[in-house]
Amino acid sequence: MEKKKQRKLIIMQSLAAMLEERDLLKITTAELAKRSEITEAAIYKHFPSKRKIFEELVVFFEESVFTRIKVMKEESKPEDFPGQLIALVLKFCETNKGFSRILTREVFTADEVKIIDKVSNCFEKINIEIRQSLQEYERTTKKKLNLNLAASCDLLLSCLEGQIQSFVRSKFKKDLSGSWEDQWNFLKKAIFAN
Repeated sequence: MEKKKQRKLIIMQSLAAMLEERDLLKITTAELAKRSEITEAAIYKHFPSKRKIFEELVVFFEESVFTRIKVMKEESKPEDFPGQLIALVLKFCETNKGFSRILTREVFTADEVKIIDKVSNCFEKINIEIRQSLQEYERTTKKKLNLNLAASCDLLLSCLEGQIQSFVRSKFKKDLSGSWEDQWNFLKKAIFAN
C-alpha cells in the first residue's frame, strides 16, 4: 500500500515538474512515464487519465494551502490575514512552480471543465476567507473599510491571480513573495480605515 502511494506521488511530482519546465508542449503519458521512471501501464493503474492526475494535484493544493490558512486565520489579526493568505499562496507557487500553470488554468483544454471548475472553486474559497476576515475587521473594530467589502475582495483576489499570471509569463523568474510585501502595505492602507 505504501509503495502505491509513493508511486502516485512520484507521478504527480513528475507532472508538476514537467509543467514548470515546458513551454506547454503536449504532455504525453509516454513522456510522463520516462520522467517518473514508472511504466505507462503503472501510471494508468494509478490514474486512468491525465485529467485524474490534474484533479489530484488540485486536491493536493487545497489540502496544503487550506490547512495552513485555517491555522493562520486563528493566529492573525483580521486586517493582516488577507495579506498573509495571499503571501502563502504566492510562496506555494514559488516553491511549486508547475502549480502556477494549473492555477492559471492554462494547461487545460475547454473539455476539462471539471478541473477548471475545481481550480475556480479554490479561488472562490480564498475569496470567502478574505471576505470573512474583512467582515471580522469591521465587526471587531467598528470601523468601515475605505473600499466597500465586495470591491476590496475583488481587488485582493485580482492581485493574487494577476501575480500568479505574471509569474508564469516571466517563466517563473519574477520574485513573487518579495514584491507582494510592498504591494500589500500599499493595499492595506487603501482598504482599511486608519
